[in-house]
Amino acid sequence: MKHGGVKWSKNGPEDINDFSVNLNPLGTLSRIHELIEEAVKKRIYSFYPPEDYREIKEFIAELYNVDIDLIGVFNGSSEVIKLLDVCDVPEPNFSEYKRKSSYFAIEKENYFEYYLSGDCVITSNPVNPTGSMIKEKDIIDFLSFGRKLILDESFADISLVKSSIKYTKEFDNLLVISSFTKSLSIPGLRIGFSIGKNSRKLEEKAPPWRINSIAYYVFVNLDHKEVRDFFERSKREVEKLINVLKSVKARFKVYDTVAPYFLAEFPIPTKELNMKLRKYGYQIREPEGFLGLRSTHGRVSLKNDFKELIFLINKILDCE
Repeated sequence: MKHGGVKWSKNGPEDINDFSVNLNPLGTLSRIHELIEEAVKKRIYSFYPPEDYREIKEFIAELYNVDIDLIGVFNGSSEVIKLLDVCDVPEPNFSEYKRKSSYFAIEKENYFEYYLSGDCVITSNPVNPTGSMIKEKDIIDFLSFGRKLILDESFADISLVKSSIKYTKEFDNLLVISSFTKSLSIPGLRIGFSIGKNSRKLEEKAPPWRINSIAYYVFVNLDHKEVRDFFERSKREVEKLINVLKSVKARFKVYDTVAPYFLAEFPIPTKELNMKLRKYGYQIREPEGFLGLRSTHGRVSLKNDFKELIFLINKILDCE
């Protein structure tokens, strides 16, 4: 099972407790539900959205306290990634980056130690799928040498890492890309953005009408203060879940994490484990597509009922 989550039919997505996709454990902000319903009632989908996305950029600028001229808006962070040049990637890492070459993080007993090497690097932070992080000092040192760095902070708003967005004004060689997919639990609305002095050039490569009118309506009517408060509550919730994870007895290896997911290693191949889990209505992310992971690795999202999943996996492994 690769990136993408559950299977669909004409009736919609399958009914399964999906731990392969990492969304905000607090769910979706209630105001977003209200705005979607409001947009449908007004038949907003009957209109094109403004092509310059100015009001969405104003929302992002206020949310992250950055200059609006540094912001680019896209159809999810995946669209930004497709427009980027090739760079070196520290592995294991997100599978969709365009790689010039790969080098490998150092696997310790219960975490992966990442470092930045080369003239141009792209990496997630926190790192997907390992739950590790790139140290702030390493980021500053790398940028100070004039090297190009692209940081994918798609999970930063709901994790324990410090965002590097504040450094985009100081360093021309830093580009931060992100989306609201994970942080607001809205993978279907497709809002991604870049922050950095290269954003305008990236937008010139992107197609027009890349944000649909319902998504546009939602984000230009959101209160940035309410979203910022939601992110703060989300970080506290993720920190609480990480502490719970440390106290749960698992019959498999659990790696340290700062993210709303964790990497695990099982005594049996994860594909085999997933086949057994699906019989109970669960699934996790298999290692397929991640360089540097073994067939026994798996990524598990930190949803509020993750303890039930761990107990189930323990039960399955006891029967092996």
